[in-house]
Amino acid sequence: MLPFGLLGEFSKMIEKFGENIIWLTIPFSMILGWVFLVLEQIGESTENPFEGSANDIPVTQINRNIEIDLREMLGDKDLPPAIIVDNNILM
Repeated sequence: MLPFGLLGEFSKMIEKFGENIIWLTIPFSMILGWVFLVLEQIGESTENPFEGSANDIPVTQINRNIEIDLREMLGDKDLPPAIIVDNNILM
């Protein structure tokens, strides 16, 4: 459907640029389709920030820091170890 939508717009430019401008509908349709596909993939990868993948929020590490801070405030000596960063990625 995308090439047909662009066809009308490119046919308006025939007077200025000549009849061969209509063939640019094909590469422009491919580029525009690629942009929409990439936006969809980015949206899918960021729609659930709590899944536990590399680009998500490090909920476990945040919870562990809160636990350590609260136990320090209460005077507890047996504190759990902090979560160690592995290759700059927190899970």
